[in-house]
Amino acid sequence: MRFISSFFFGGSLFKRDVIEIDEVFITLRQKGVFKDQKESVNIPLSNIINIGIKNTLTGTNIIVESLAHRSFIGHGFSAKTAKKISNTIELFNIRAEEGAFI
Repeated sequence: MRFISSFFFGGSLFKRDVIEIDEVFITLRQKGVFKDQKESVNIPLSNIINIGIKNTLTGTNIIVESLAHRSFIGHGFSAKTAKKISNTIELFNIRAEEGAFI
C-alpha cells in the first residue's frame, strides 16, 4: 500500500513524504519536486515497537520506531490516512505472527 503526504495537511511543498507498506517492510521515501531526489528509510515490520500519530494544526504526522533504534517521521497526512497507516501496520504484524506470510 502507498500513502502520499499533502501540502494541505502540513506536508512540505517541495518534498513529499511517501509511505509504502508491504508484507516485510515499511518504507518512508522523501521525493523532491525539482529533481529526482529520493531519500528513503526501510524498517522491517517485525521490528516496529511503536507507531505514533501526532496531530498538528494543519494535519497529522506518523512516527514509526523500531527495535534497532531506527525511526522516521512522515509529515503531512490526513488523520484518516494516518489511522489507515497504523491499522495496516498492525494488520500485517498480526498476519505475520499467524504465519500467513511465511
